[in-house]
Amino acid sequence: MTRASFLWERGMSLVEPLVAMVVLSFSLLGSVSRFALAQEGLTGGARTLEAVALAETRLERLRAAAYHTLLTASLHRDGVVEGRLQDSGNEEDAVAGAGEYSAHQTLDGIIVTWTVRPDRPSLASSRTTTITVTAAWSDQGGRRHMVRLGMRRANPVFSGGTM
Repeated sequence: MTRASFLWERGMSLVEPLVAMVVLSFSLLGSVSRFALAQEGLTGGARTLEAVALAETRLERLRAAAYHTLLTASLHRDGVVEGRLQDSGNEEDAVAGAGEYSAHQTLDGIIVTWTVRPDRPSLASSRTTTITVTAAWSDQGGRRHMVRLGMRRANPVFSGGTM
């Protein structure tokens, strides 16, 4: 080995760790941004899970309630009726007198809205009722999200006569 090649090899040993450190620092910067993105995804997923659970809970309460009590609003878990669903044309109910009754409740920043729409003008004379539960919320970036669940429920005392 000649003296010139030996000096050249010694000089390269300092540049190689510097290049490796630069490559490693860029890799770490990319990883940190991925962690932030993953955290945002986890938070969004947890919020969606909470909204779905609230909507499912409300839908199950409406499924378990007696048919003639569907237009009453029990907002808490105690079963005490705090009011009646409204067909007022305000907020969730688009048109007053359209036969679509709605109520809402806000829990942990999630707005849970449920609507009851009988297929006839009166709940007592309707054959079926369409029930929709919507849970809506905003994420940290201000984007709106929504989960909607629904079911049709038959009137158990409907006689089947013509009207």
